[in-house]
Amino acid sequence: MAENVYAQPIQALSFQHAEWELYCSNTGTCQAAGYQSDDGENLPVSILLRRQAGAKQSVQAEFALGSDYGETLQYSKLKNIHFYINNKDLGRIEVDGDEAPLMGVLNTQQQNALLQQANQAVKIEFKNSDYAWRVSDQGMTAVLLKMDDFQKRVGTKAALVKKGPADESKVLAAQAKIVVKKVKTAEQVYLTIQPDAKQYKALHNKLMAARPKQQDGYDACEGIYDGGGPKSQVIDLYKLSNNKVLATTLCWRGAYNEGYGAWVLDRSLSGKVTYVTEMASDIGSGEIYASQKGRGIGDCWSMNQWIWDGQNFVHTIDRWTGMCKALAAGGVWNLDKIEAVVRE
Repeated sequence: MAENVYAQPIQALSFQHAEWELYCSNTGTCQAAGYQSDDGENLPVSILLRRQAGAKQSVQAEFALGSDYGETLQYSKLKNIHFYINNKDLGRIEVDGDEAPLMGVLNTQQQNALLQQANQAVKIEFKNSDYAWRVSDQGMTAVLLKMDDFQKRVGTKAALVKKGPADESKVLAAQAKIVVKKVKTAEQVYLTIQPDAKQYKALHNKLMAARPKQQDGYDACEGIYDGGGPKSQVIDLYKLSNNKVLATTLCWRGAYNEGYGAWVLDRSLSGKVTYVTEMASDIGSGEIYASQKGRGIGDCWSMNQWIWDGQNFVHTIDRWTGMCKALAAGGVWNLDKIEAVVRE
């Protein structure tokens, strides 16, 4: 029997409380990640709890054990690491490799012992005689309750926090990933409009007017500052299919990131303008990609992708690699709000 079909797509969600964060995607899958407290000298560590939407879906638990800045975990001291809940030894963990971060999966007993403490204070540790990693419980209950609420499990026997007598007949049903057929386009700029060009001001104003209203008053595209004030940036045009063009201009620049604005309009440069993003970092054939790191050491990244389907740029990746907690360069998790399949 087929799963329920929803008229409206699932609206993705992100949520953070204290040392835990939650990302739920358009498929209904939720991922909750908890990290070490920044108090004291805690080694970097994370637990990731993943659960798909739908009835009878179990939780999968992964972990990542990091090292101090600039230090290497000593291989001879990595043997016999155990998992503890409230000082109770739940047995040895198996890790992949011997370089930080050490990655692995909790077994069923270890995972269940953790989840049984979802609505109360709990001490979560990985340790042996040489190393100890402690995951903070601050924010765990709030995040797991939010996960239950998103997947419509509150009050059911399968809820993680607020269990109840209800069955899972009305929980959120999983939805398929977005499927997008990519239409290749020109990779090279065919026209660059300089700020002193005759048509620049009218086009620039048109692009700026098509952006979403700035909720907090911050204008990401106000111009790159050069000396005393913002300096206008060139507008580059790329040919798309169906007599459309992609217009891009540098919107902002920070210490280690920058973002380009991107819009679609008719090749005549008249008519409707469709805004795509102000975070673009790379333009390819039928693809816009955005990648920014959360801080200089690059232990946390946000990534976005838009694919041209012949009519529109479809948002196919919206991903975060997890809190900036020094676990690993490039981050450790793929926390998705959008899941898609791109076909060439």
